[in-house]
Amino acid sequence: MDKKQKLQFHKRIATGLFFLMLALYIGAVILQNKAPELSFVGYIKAFAEAAMVGALADWFAVTALFHKPLGLNIPHTNLIEAHKNDIGENLGSFVVENFLKPQQIRPYITHIRVSTFVIEWLSNKNTATKINEMVKESPLKGKVANWLTTLIDDNQHQPFVGQAFEKVAAYLNTHKEIIESEIDNQFPPLIPSFIKDSIIRKVSNGLYEFISKASTNQYHPIRTEITAQLYALANKLNSTEWEVPIAQLLQTSISKLTAELKQNTNLQQQIDIWAQKTAYQFVLRNKEEVGRLISSTVSQWEGRELSKKLELEVGKDLQFIRINGTLVGGMVGLLIYWFTHLFAN
Repeated sequence: MDKKQKLQFHKRIATGLFFLMLALYIGAVILQNKAPELSFVGYIKAFAEAAMVGALADWFAVTALFHKPLGLNIPHTNLIEAHKNDIGENLGSFVVENFLKPQQIRPYITHIRVSTFVIEWLSNKNTATKINEMVKESPLKGKVANWLTTLIDDNQHQPFVGQAFEKVAAYLNTHKEIIESEIDNQFPPLIPSFIKDSIIRKVSNGLYEFISKASTNQYHPIRTEITAQLYALANKLNSTEWEVPIAQLLQTSISKLTAELKQNTNLQQQIDIWAQKTAYQFVLRNKEEVGRLISSTVSQWEGRELSKKLELEVGKDLQFIRINGTLVGGMVGLLIYWFTHLFAN
């Protein structure tokens, strides 16, 4: 049973319960008229009557979130579609202001260990072989640019990029509670809290899934853009000033650098600090883009389509509100009837 079928199934249950209360009410009215001496019938009637009121009230509340009840243009209904742009803007602002603050980013960036990756990569026999072949076979002009191009062509940069995204995904996953605890102030006051919570979870999970997919899929659009930027850097490095001594120095320096990195913990720390600082500054410079991405994405959705998607996701649970509203309304009506007769006697 897919989401749409589950939604329809639970809608039928909630609606069926309303009609059951209606039938119970009609039966109680008829029985009360024919046999007024049966005092218990009044309790049944009171329960069914209040249950119908509760059912209708909650049906209206649930329906007004995603639709116009009975197609009527009643104010403050069809809330999701009507406030689509506000939701997108508020979510984008919230993520930037509360999710990408320096004090939240810094602890996770400090755990990035670029030096460890560099040592492992340089120590790899295949990597060293490819670098040596490149130095020997490449023309003198643009050796560094060719080296970087070869590196990208063989996807040797992908492990580092994937590791970086893994760290970001871990950060996003750990700070889910921040979104759920602070989002309330970013929504219009008319939207119920359970809808806010659902939207928060979807955005948080969606952002986490986006970064997680980027960490494992080297063909992800954002990783494709990174590769394109590296190619652009390789083109800039292409220069007529490269000479044979520089090419030879590059070859010998790689071996020395690998050995030095393994022994020199201070150098490892310096590399890590530089990488962490660069990553930190990059995130801070581009955090507004994250907010614009969220706002732009939500604004591009069709309001009707967004409303349908949210209803499919949370609509089934909302039907339990209708069911509970029916039963709770009936119990309240029964208690009121009982108290009324208790004090009347």
